[in-house]
Amino acid sequence: MVYDCIPFFNELDILNLRLHVLDPYVDKFIIEEATVTFSGEPKELCFEKNKEMFREFLPKIEYIVVDNSPVNTTTHLRDKFQKNALEKGLADAGENDMILLSDVDEIPNPRVLQELKQNFDPDKVYHLAQRMFYCFINMEEVSGNLLSITGEFPGVERRMWLGTKIFAKRSIPKDGIIQLREAKVTAPNAVRIADGGWHFGYMGSRHEADVSKRIGDKVVAAAHQEYNKQDILAEAKYRLMLGEDMFGRDARFERVEVDDTYPEYLLQHRKDYEYLIMPPISKAKRNYIRISMKVKRFLRKVCRRIRRIFSR
Repeated sequence: MVYDCIPFFNELDILNLRLHVLDPYVDKFIIEEATVTFSGEPKELCFEKNKEMFREFLPKIEYIVVDNSPVNTTTHLRDKFQKNALEKGLADAGENDMILLSDVDEIPNPRVLQELKQNFDPDKVYHLAQRMFYCFINMEEVSGNLLSITGEFPGVERRMWLGTKIFAKRSIPKDGIIQLREAKVTAPNAVRIADGGWHFGYMGSRHEADVSKRIGDKVVAAAHQEYNKQDILAEAKYRLMLGEDMFGRDARFERVEVDDTYPEYLLQHRKDYEYLIMPPISKAKRNYIRISMKVKRFLRKVCRRIRRIFSR
């Protein structure tokens, strides 16, 4: 059997895409959602509230609610605690059954998955090399400098996001399934799978067209609180439109066309995802964005200085 283990926050439209893309190849979807964010703030159970949206898949879904997240801990430890709850959905899995582990927005290529099902080695850990997109399904990271926690295999010419991990149940370590997110690419059982799918980051919620809100909601809730700063969030969308990384890292984004390299379901239902497609950006538009960013930076500095004066 094939199990797809999915930590879930609020990415309703992306979850819908994932379920449709992978349904023919997956026997059971395990969806984990917590009652608090990684940063410890209370959150509603988004899947429970919207589960009718996924009515056709419910017979194959096991929904796990984590309502006992640790309080006095770090964001990263809370993250791991919540995701390790996915193992509860594997109680009936066989030791050699195929397990997919990835964030909801890391969608495996179904063609690759079908090939793996036919040639699966339970002693291996497969790392799916995936194209990465931020905020829009056609804004692709092309520098190869933004990598997952796994890094990349030595000697690879075009470095990719190693998101989805595939392994047998018997490979799950005693300290939790989420440890396999950090599986070493130098391990003797590590296998890199090219053309492994798509990472559609910062595209959460239901038809949320406000890019700044999508970014803000995710960052405020995330384990990466170093990005939860006013200046970073204020400029994130505009940096991306200029081809820069939203958070000022050494990376480069390019607008690409939505073509037959994307999931077939996405192409067939493109109108449902039109709000996630970046239109062409003219040179004049880019120049306007650069000027606007400088003006807004100046105004934020003025506002902070005024607040400091009146707070004395």
